[in-house]
Amino acid sequence: MTLSTESTRFLEDLKVYLLASGKNEQATNEIVLELEDHLIEAEADGKSVRAITGDSPAAYIQSISHEMAFDSKQAFWTIMQVYLGASSFLYLQNLLNGTTTYSILLVGGFLLISAVYLTTLALLFRKDALRDTARPRLLRYGIHGSVHLLLIVGLLIVNGLIDSPKITLSPSVGWLIGALLIAWILITAWKTKTWILPIAVFVFFVPQLLLLFVFNLSEITAVLVSYVLTSITIAVTFICSSKNSQAD
Repeated sequence: MTLSTESTRFLEDLKVYLLASGKNEQATNEIVLELEDHLIEAEADGKSVRAITGDSPAAYIQSISHEMAFDSKQAFWTIMQVYLGASSFLYLQNLLNGTTTYSILLVGGFLLISAVYLTTLALLFRKDALRDTARPRLLRYGIHGSVHLLLIVGLLIVNGLIDSPKITLSPSVGWLIGALLIAWILITAWKTKTWILPIAVFVFFVPQLLLLFVFNLSEITAVLVSYVLTSITIAVTFICSSKNSQAD
């Protein structure tokens, strides 16, 4: 039996809220599957989702969250993967371009902005999951992402105006850090069972290297082609993942 739109949305909101609250993913999936069975039985008897949740699905979601422990280990690996996703492309691209000098202001500011971005994104996910009406999610997430992008641009402008202390790495040290970064990306992907970041890094940089050193194309052309390929790959990966989740 196929669940109603209301019940399906409730289960999606429950999962998003619990994961954004740092709950264990396996325990979250088990709760969602258990509630899905209850909802199927309820709808077969002509009842709505509120027969399970009561008058307030939002309060029901929060009550489940309060009963579950915070999974610090999973949260650590998830945060690390997001940080790596934000920093790996910038660092590896600079390394490929021969840049091994980094401003302390730029590095520190980037880490701070990323921390604020992660915190506010988790809060946005949680708030969005508790809304009981139709929601223009794309608009809110678009504004959130745009503000983050503007902060990054502002940091780059300020970094260009202020002469802050810099760290200069030798080429060998720079490539060693790059290798360790790639290894760390693979480790976090294995820990979180999420392989989209290593795939994106591979698709972004391998074609770029081929276009630069085999076909002798310009740097801007190589970067643009790699960017398009990466965007398509990420979109296809998300679509396939979504279809697999629906099939399960």
